[in-house]
Amino acid sequence: MFGKMVEIVENVYAYIQGNGEWFVNNAGLIVGDSYAVLVDTLSNEQRAMEMKEKIREVTEKPVKILINTHGHPDHIWTNHLFDAIAIAHENGRKETLTAFVDVYQTLFSDLDFTGAKITPQDVTFKKELKIYNGREIHLVHPGVAHTTGDCYVYLPQEKVVLCGDLLFAKPCTPLALGGSILGYIKALDELLNLDAEIYVPGHGEVAGKDEIVSAREYLEFVYEEAKKRFDKGMDWYEAALDIDLGEYKDWRESERIVGNVARAYAELKGEEMQFSDLVEAGRRMLEYGKD
Repeated sequence: MFGKMVEIVENVYAYIQGNGEWFVNNAGLIVGDSYAVLVDTLSNEQRAMEMKEKIREVTEKPVKILINTHGHPDHIWTNHLFDAIAIAHENGRKETLTAFVDVYQTLFSDLDFTGAKITPQDVTFKKELKIYNGREIHLVHPGVAHTTGDCYVYLPQEKVVLCGDLLFAKPCTPLALGGSILGYIKALDELLNLDAEIYVPGHGEVAGKDEIVSAREYLEFVYEEAKKRFDKGMDWYEAALDIDLGEYKDWRESERIVGNVARAYAELKGEEMQFSDLVEAGRRMLEYGKD
């Protein structure tokens, strides 16, 4: 058993997996009058096939539209198993095309990526897109945050937000390596200011506004601590190792401090990280705490 299908309001479901582990993401299902909308797929074929079974248990309506909240592999690698029109932000589609299975298999050699495949989306948008399937579904790009191509899915009548990885719900550690620390903070402010009560995170349990605040406070902590060490002339990896995580040390995947500091340093320098920089930061992140 990989995941659980939780009905959060009538005909809106969160598919919850794990507690923040790498590549163990959540998904969402919005059942409308004649068809269903799926929000994100999963990291391997076995997980995706179990989710398909869980979908069949709650609705006989076909999944006709698939929304990818961003281009990270755990959210897009099993798109091909769903006969649906796939939608993402235009940068999310670009990032989907670089979610190479072999690169991640090298970094995470002990994880199962069986059946993983890159299948780019059919439709893209720039800022906002609305879908109507018996209810309003808003797809909104808040700017560069967790990645360059994030979107959240907002159901205004139901006051529900499916956040993708714009929210790692406490005690899951947020990751901004592929996006922007400051942009991420801004995006969380945007989520916080929505007329919403229920937030489905990309990782972690179904949440409320308190978890949005906690994630924002973590990112503010990272940026402030990184800046102190940047101003002292420390390099980014030395800075990441030097930071005392304090109240965040027991959060899951605390090694993400390394990737987050790498991104903070790039922002402080006014530079963009290249693909090789991202891979190197990812490698060092996974070495964190093993010395």
